[in-house]
Amino acid sequence: MDTCLECHPKIVQSHLKTSHYKTSKLVDFNEFVSLTSSGNNVLNLGSGDSIVFTKGEGKLYQEGYINHLKEPSYKKSMDVVLGSGNRGQSFLNWEDTSLFQLQGSLSVNRNLWINSPGYAPSLSPMRPIFPRCLECHATYARPENPSSALQNNRYVKNQIIYGIDCQRCHGEVTNHVKHHLGSRMDTIGKYILSYADFTQKQRINMCALCHSGVGQKSKVKSFSFQPGDELADFIATNNTSNLSKKLDVHANQVGLLMASKCFQESEDMDCMTCHDPHKQERGMNVKFNSICVSCHQGVKHKENTRNNSISLTECIECHMPLQKSQSMKLELDIEQLTSVQVRSHYIGINKLKKP
Repeated sequence: MDTCLECHPKIVQSHLKTSHYKTSKLVDFNEFVSLTSSGNNVLNLGSGDSIVFTKGEGKLYQEGYINHLKEPSYKKSMDVVLGSGNRGQSFLNWEDTSLFQLQGSLSVNRNLWINSPGYAPSLSPMRPIFPRCLECHATYARPENPSSALQNNRYVKNQIIYGIDCQRCHGEVTNHVKHHLGSRMDTIGKYILSYADFTQKQRINMCALCHSGVGQKSKVKSFSFQPGDELADFIATNNTSNLSKKLDVHANQVGLLMASKCFQESEDMDCMTCHDPHKQERGMNVKFNSICVSCHQGVKHKENTRNNSISLTECIECHMPLQKSQSMKLELDIEQLTSVQVRSHYIGINKLKKP
């Protein structure tokens, strides 16, 4: 990213603010240390077990206690954080060269510690972070044994590129950088993958690698997919042209989009028709609405919208509403799961509830 910044300062500075770039990083002690203060640093799991969040020597820790015992059964450092910080963040721990998810996560909106999604409501063994998990939160992670046919949770620590940076979408950049540093008058990008050169399917596949669910992994190793590749050679997704199989709003935005009439009747619609991956666009409903209106000018609604008028956010709120995820649920209260609400990417006609 530092190399890209020299020639593309505006794009890079903008991208640094995006959820893509912030989706993983090394833990910043100062960012989370306030959450280890007394009265705010205990997560009760509802079975007599608990996790206490502590600090020491410039590091943050999770200490696991079983059945009210005074001595912790383990003390694990919080080394890596996953999640951009818009909803929630989970923390990873290095055990030598093996990477695990810790049981205590953070609900950013409520500023409190919660049980990590999928964990039992009692102190549980840490979950290993396999390459497919990391593939959607990091640009690259080198396995400890690249020649092994089996993928595990062991990595080379200093060969991980956290967050999603330029190379995830534009490919390996060494030759591009060498050429343009030596030929600064050449303003036409050389030796770099360009979005404009891709087909509609290739453009969608770039996003579908992470935005179409975990999928069924092929024998091809994680982090080997490159923009322009055929995604089906790397992972089998649930993308479909119909809704015969219900798709969850949390993980399969691409599948939902492809099931939409807007997509099916368009020759070139893709994710970047609406999204600019270089910018943080969360909450910019007015911008997204204007994109809808650019194709749907003069549309007359059969039912009156709120207050008998169409606001600048009605397209998104009505046709792509927030929906409860069935796969992503948070334990915000002891032994009570709350579904995360996610913007649906199935563009449809929903009957408006009258006020």
